[in-house]
Amino acid sequence: MNTALPSAMWLPFAARVLRARSDRGLTRAELARSVGVSDDKLREVERAHCRPARSLVARVETALGPEHQLMEAWAITLQAEAFPNEFADLCELGVHAQHLWEHQPVAIPVFLRVPEYSRAVIKPRLGHLGDEEVELMVDDEMEHRAAMIAPGGPGLRVVLNESVLRRPQGGVRVLNAQRRFLADLVDAGIVTIAVIPEATPDHPGLGEAFRLMEFADRPSMVYAFGARGGELTAESEQVAGCTMVRDAIEDVGVELSPDSELLTARPIDD
Repeated sequence: MNTALPSAMWLPFAARVLRARSDRGLTRAELARSVGVSDDKLREVERAHCRPARSLVARVETALGPEHQLMEAWAITLQAEAFPNEFADLCELGVHAQHLWEHQPVAIPVFLRVPEYSRAVIKPRLGHLGDEEVELMVDDEMEHRAAMIAPGGPGLRVVLNESVLRRPQGGVRVLNAQRRFLADLVDAGIVTIAVIPEATPDHPGLGEAFRLMEFADRPSMVYAFGARGGELTAESEQVAGCTMVRDAIEDVGVELSPDSELLTARPIDD
């Protein structure tokens, strides 16, 4: 008998079902009765312990309402599990990781940014967007940040190039606000941060940024960021290769404390 759980791809879908049921104020037993399945079966769905049939998801959506888009989410997840490079909802997937490790050589990770820094990154990169569109993207990043650093979120570990914390993206006032926020997060034990010094002669992380996500009971996954979209994989050889790069990066990283100069220095704006 095959008792292997579905991939981590199903964790966000399971959380969506649970959230939809809670929004309607239904117990699991009540919803199970209304859609014609056992309580145990619905528990499997809400814990991502099975790949639910389309017919079941359709009945659940009918019971809970179309606003939760469960059928669409189910179809996207099914496609994503077969072709993970196309999986778009990386933010929601990361929230369900037990440990999340990310290397960023150019900018602060999305889930650790202050609004001013997000704005300063988005505007130059997407100059064709209007102010309202930029603000919507900033709001999305802040919502994602709230989920990632909330109690019960993943254990967060970030390694940055030293230059990331010295570059005054958006001006020194923005850099000061961003450094202060990171110092507070480190002080609170929400995230640990290391930097790779600029003088490192054998830098092991000169490729693109990547994220390694480890789950409690599912295989690890890697997301390699790219200028025009990234690549998500759970393929064991690729995950093992990225894990080796992570270890090499950690070997040259210098740990930051809340009192580290890179987090406490406050450049003065001219």
